[in-house]
Amino acid sequence: MNKRKPWSSAMDFLKGLGGSLVGVDGTKLDPRRLTTLENLLKHKFGATVRVAVVQRFTSKKNVVFQLRIQGKKGTPTTDTVAKLFVTDRFENELRILRVSHEHGLTVPEVLASDQGVIVMSFIPGEPLVERLNRTFDPELIDELAEWYYKYHAVHDLIKGDPRLRNFIYDNRLVFGLDFEESQPGHWILDIGGIAASLLDTAPIFDRRKRILAWRLLEKYLALKGDSRNTDVDRMFIETVSNTLKETAYWRKDDSILFLAERVSQLGIPVD
Repeated sequence: MNKRKPWSSAMDFLKGLGGSLVGVDGTKLDPRRLTTLENLLKHKFGATVRVAVVQRFTSKKNVVFQLRIQGKKGTPTTDTVAKLFVTDRFENELRILRVSHEHGLTVPEVLASDQGVIVMSFIPGEPLVERLNRTFDPELIDELAEWYYKYHAVHDLIKGDPRLRNFIYDNRLVFGLDFEESQPGHWILDIGGIAASLLDTAPIFDRRKRILAWRLLEKYLALKGDSRNTDVDRMFIETVSNTLKETAYWRKDDSILFLAERVSQLGIPVD
C-alpha cells in the first residue's frame, strides 16, 4: 500500500502520475485516459475538486487507484476507486457493474464513466480471502455460493478470473469486484476456480479448506436444485486442478503445480 499523498487538484494529481502507468505486459496506458479521469472527477465533484491518492491496487491488466475526493473545501470526503483500462474490456465491465447493481447484486456502484475509465464506490471491508484464511467460516462459503448463483442467473455468464482477492467482506455482505473477464461458460469454471483459490492460499490445502471447497459446490448445487454426482465431482476436481496449474504458471511456483497434480490424481479428500 502506498502512503497517502497530500491533497492536490485533479490536474496536479494527474501530472504527478507521470508516464509509469502500464499494464501487465508493459503496454502503456493511453494518456487520454488521464484526461478522461480529470474530466469525470470535475464533472462529478466540481471544478475545484481535490484528490488524494490512498493507494494503487495491484492489477495484472489495468491501472487502479483508491482516491480520496473532496469537492468544495470543508465538505466531507468520498473514497472512490478509479479504474483506467489498458485492455479493451471497459464496455464489458461497465455493463456488468450497472446490470448487477440494478438487480441487487453486491458490487461497487458506478459513479461516473467514459472512454475507458470507470469511477466507482470504494468497498472498505476486509478481503474475503483473509477472512476465510483466519476464520474458516462456513457461512462465508454459503454467501459466496449464493453470490455466484445470483450472478450467473442475472447475466447468464461466468465471472471469470476466479480469485478470492476479487471479493470483499463488508458489513456482513460479500461484494464482488473485477468483471472484465465475464464471458459465456459453464458455471463449474467459476465454482471450481474459486475453490482452487481457497486451497492455494495459506494454510495451503488445509483440511478445513478442503471441507469448505466441497461445501461451496454442494451449496451452489442446492441453489440450482441439484446434488452431487460422479460427473459433477469429476468436473469439479478437474477444474480445481486446471486452475491450480494456471496459478502455478503465473506464480512460477512448483509447489502449486505439485498440488495441482495431487488433486488430479487423488481428488480433494476430507478424511
